[in-house]
Amino acid sequence: MIDMYPFRNAVTVSHMMTEPYARQAHVLVDMTCGNGHDTAFLARTMPDDAVLYAFDIQPCAIERTRQRLQDEGLGDKDVRCRCGSHEQLLADVQSDIDIIVFNLGYLPSGDHKIHTNCEITLKAIKIGLNKIAINGIIMITAYPGTEAGACEEQALRSFLQTIPQQDFHISSWQPVNEVHCPPVLYIVQKRGKRHYEEIPLHQD
Repeated sequence: MIDMYPFRNAVTVSHMMTEPYARQAHVLVDMTCGNGHDTAFLARTMPDDAVLYAFDIQPCAIERTRQRLQDEGLGDKDVRCRCGSHEQLLADVQSDIDIIVFNLGYLPSGDHKIHTNCEITLKAIKIGLNKIAINGIIMITAYPGTEAGACEEQALRSFLQTIPQQDFHISSWQPVNEVHCPPVLYIVQKRGKRHYEEIPLHQD
C-alpha cells in the first residue's frame, strides 16, 4: 500500500501541499495554533535554522502548543509562541514570510463560543498578503459547518475573489461527497511584486 497523505480533509491536504515549501522556508507563521497540530507539523518539517511564529488569542492554546512541541521532541526548534489577536501579532513579524497558515473556527477542546472573527480574519489576511514572500503561500482552512463559520467562509471567499490574478494564484479544495458540510481549504500564492495596498480591487 502506498504510504502517502490521505485526501481525508482540508487539514491533511493543507499539510501535503505545504510540506515541500516548509522544507525550504526561513520564516513561517501559524496564525491559530490551537492544540498545536499545525505548529508541530511546521516545526518538524522546517529547516533547523528557520523561525516559526505560533499565535493564538487563548492562553490555554499557547500552553497546549508548547506542551505538544516538548512531547514531540521539538523543543530545540525556534518556535516563538505569542498570545494575542493574530492580526496585531502578525504586524510585528518581518516581511518576506514564506508560509502563513490559518486554521479558522474554534478550539475543538475549548469554549466553542470563542470563534475566529470574520472582520479580524480578513484584516490579518490582508496583512499577510503584504508580508508574504514571492512564491510564498498562505493556507486557510475555513469551517462552514456552523452559522458563524459559514458567514466567515462566505466573506473569505468573496474577499479572495477580488484579488487580481496577476498578483496572486488563489484556489480552493473541498470534498464533494461528505454527508456533513466539510471544511474548505484556500490556497494563496504570491506571484507579483507590488504591495497589496497598491492593487486595485474589483468592485461589485
